[in-house]
Amino acid sequence: MDVGMSLWREISQSLERRILARELTPGDKLPTEFELSREFMVNRHTVRRALSDLQDKGIVESTQGRGSYVRRPSAPMRLQRRPRFTEHVRERGRTPRTETLKLLVRPADSKVAGQLGLRAGQPVVYLERRRFIDEEPTGLSQHHFSYERFPTFIEMYRARGTITQTLTDSGIPDYTRRRTAISARLPTAIEAEQLRIPRHVPLLVQRYLNIDGLGRPLEYGISRSATEVEIDFPEPDRG
Repeated sequence: MDVGMSLWREISQSLERRILARELTPGDKLPTEFELSREFMVNRHTVRRALSDLQDKGIVESTQGRGSYVRRPSAPMRLQRRPRFTEHVRERGRTPRTETLKLLVRPADSKVAGQLGLRAGQPVVYLERRRFIDEEPTGLSQHHFSYERFPTFIEMYRARGTITQTLTDSGIPDYTRRRTAISARLPTAIEAEQLRIPRHVPLLVQRYLNIDGLGRPLEYGISRSATEVEIDFPEPDRG
């Protein structure tokens, strides 16, 4: 067996074991090539081959000038008419969880008011959450609802724990996505900390409007995630 091949594979497997044992977690920066070369007493070419192997496996991501980081497990989110985070994640055999960061009533700015059909300054329920998949933070979201329409939203959400159940118990049995605008940008320092990602990893930003069964504006939201998005297109008309 080629000795050089054996060495890079040994380094790759050693780093992979550390990641599986959570000594290194998603978003953590790996030791530098120089540090790994000293640790394993090999040249940098051997270290680069090991890191390339881990990158090919989707375990780490390397960027020139920034180093190598433990990659977050892929968890694509589906863009569809009836977005349901919890259901979608569970369908994939993963464990979802949401954490409430803010829940309060505040005046609507012009953007939110325009989306919900309100006047600027009218009160809206503002909900900010962090989403987890298998206890790894994957996204941040902001939700806006008309306070006049849902004056008991805060109390009901605290009791139910989900937006869907809160809306169901508020007389909205179903809601759908009217439109979504997608963009990308680098995270702020706070977002990077909350999502446990390095600052150079771009965030996918979705601004969307959900409507009720009568087509009335229901929720205006903004989500930021460090994950992939799948788009479900409607079935073609075969008539």
